[in-house]
Amino acid sequence: MIDYLQYFFNLKHLFNLRPAAMQTRAVIILAIIFALFIVAAIISKFLTRTKDSLKAKGYKKFFHLFSTIAALGYVYLFFAWQGAILLSARFWLLILLIITIVWTVFILKYLLKDAPQKRKEINQKRQFEKYIP
Repeated sequence: MIDYLQYFFNLKHLFNLRPAAMQTRAVIILAIIFALFIVAAIISKFLTRTKDSLKAKGYKKFFHLFSTIAALGYVYLFFAWQGAILLSARFWLLILLIITIVWTVFILKYLLKDAPQKRKEINQKRQFEKYIP
C-alpha cells in the first residue's frame, strides 16, 4: 500500500499528462474520500439552522466548499475512469487539494476572526441603542 502511495504521489507520475489507467483501489479510495465530503456537506447544511446568524453563514460557506469539492471530485473520477487524456491527469487532484486548503483557510478566518469582531460590533451597537429613546 505504501509503495502504491509513493508511486501515486511521485512528481513524475503526478504531472504526467497521459497517466496510466487508475487502479481500482485508487478509484475506490477517492470515491470514499469524496463521499465523506458529501457527508460533511450534509452535516454543515444541518448546522446552518443555528440561531447565531454569523455561525450559520460560516457553516453555509463550509457547505458550499464540501459540495463543490465533492462534485468536482466525482467529475474527475469520471474522466479518470474514462481515460480522458488531459482531464484524467493526476495534477487535478493536487489543484483540488490546494483549492480546498485555501478555501478552508478563508472560512476559518471568517469564523475565528471576522465573525467575533462583527458580533462585538453588533453588541456595542445594541448597548448604544439601548439608551436612545
